[in-house]
Amino acid sequence: MQLNPFLRPIAKLLRSHAKPLSEYELLKQLAFSDSDLKLPSEHSEDLALFRKHFLVMNALYQLQPIFKDEGFHLVISALKIELINYNQSSNEQSDRQEIIHQPGDEKIRDYYLDWDEFTQSDQESVETLLNSFWQCYFATDEELSALDTLGLEEGTDWPTIRSRYRQLASQHHPDKGGESTRFIEIREAYELLACIRRPA
Repeated sequence: MQLNPFLRPIAKLLRSHAKPLSEYELLKQLAFSDSDLKLPSEHSEDLALFRKHFLVMNALYQLQPIFKDEGFHLVISALKIELINYNQSSNEQSDRQEIIHQPGDEKIRDYYLDWDEFTQSDQESVETLLNSFWQCYFATDEELSALDTLGLEEGTDWPTIRSRYRQLASQHHPDKGGESTRFIEIREAYELLACIRRPA
């Protein structure tokens, strides 16, 4: 494993903060040099930011087992980086179990512990990564908006979506005195959800 120059600075920051930090707050407190980032002579801000992000996440995932040996769980997410003491009272621990056991963590950990992902990152790979992120982000955003149009909540199953659509389509159909704009809005929301959620 490559030695990450930010292991000690990040460990020191986490130990000195009683409250959780966001990744943004952590990044602001670290001093990155060109030699740390190993950037090519011509590079974009996106590549520089990705490498800063990677160094932080790599350090955090390397620190996680170290803190575990000391009796702490290190919660790692972009919005919340926090040390949780395993020796808390049972009530506090039960409240935190959902945070401590995060599904899908292993794949993310493996990615950030693979130093090749840092050294082989370039303009093109970072651009591809960002594009795929925004596509997922907007797809999620559109899905939530479509569910809201149908008066449904996130996580609603497909049979409920289909049933709700039929109810609203019947209620707002222009042939039954409904407004055509509202009917089209309902149909478009359903069609979007059908593309995203409908079982094969």
